[in-house]
Amino acid sequence: MHSTVIMYQNRREALIMKNLKPESAEITIAYRARPQFLPFHARAERFACIVTHRRAGKTVACIQDLHRAALSCDRIRPRFAYMSPFLKQAKSIAWDYLRAAAAAGREAGASIHESELRVDYPSGAQVRLFGADNADALRGLYLDGIVLDEHADMDPRVWPEVIRPALADRGGWAVFIGTPKGRNSFFEMWRRAQSDAAWFALMLKASETKLIPEQELNVARRDLSEEQYAQEFECCFDAAVIGAYYGKLMNQQRSKTASAMCRTSRACRSGQHGISE
Repeated sequence: MHSTVIMYQNRREALIMKNLKPESAEITIAYRARPQFLPFHARAERFACIVTHRRAGKTVACIQDLHRAALSCDRIRPRFAYMSPFLKQAKSIAWDYLRAAAAAGREAGASIHESELRVDYPSGAQVRLFGADNADALRGLYLDGIVLDEHADMDPRVWPEVIRPALADRGGWAVFIGTPKGRNSFFEMWRRAQSDAAWFALMLKASETKLIPEQELNVARRDLSEEQYAQEFECCFDAAVIGAYYGKLMNQQRSKTASAMCRTSRACRSGQHGISE
């Protein structure tokens, strides 16, 4: 029996893989985690919800988490997945990260399958990319872990009807990540993560992480509406609701103004007719 030692470059952590090929060599995970995501990587909870500002690095962190899970899982033929709202989106956002992460393991027997957006590991584990636009492609599969990226943009039925049952027999884990888009299913996941002991919760606001330069944030404030900035950079779930509320009030006011103008116009016309008569 041969083993491979897996190490994070910025964490003194070693994980042992079993049942590898004789030619297996040491695999180093060439990933320097941002400090903001270290609690996520160290979590022990089965489920997690991460709400972050744009460009915080959530997808990279989660792809690396899947990569590490595939390397360290000692179950028979472990299966892990990353899901975006659309398969093309998953490929554009995450495939390069997963392919790069797995490249270091090729000498140990890992293989990369471009057409299927899948990485096979020497232990029999797999990590594959999926799209919520064809969630039924996961029916019948089992999962040991999955990341749902931008869950707010997914059909809310995907989790209870497709993903959750796929985790049942193996006790698999799930991570929901994204930026707020009003009070939808992602918001409900966030609320649950804050109150359920089986959940890990993390919110990263741009004003707190300092990952984006202040000068760039100032420019963004000028380019975006107040509600848009609050949603995209300050993780505000209510921003879209506030915008919709005030938008409705403005539309109601416009309707009232238009009605008043119509009544005034009719009154004027009636007065003119009276004088002429």
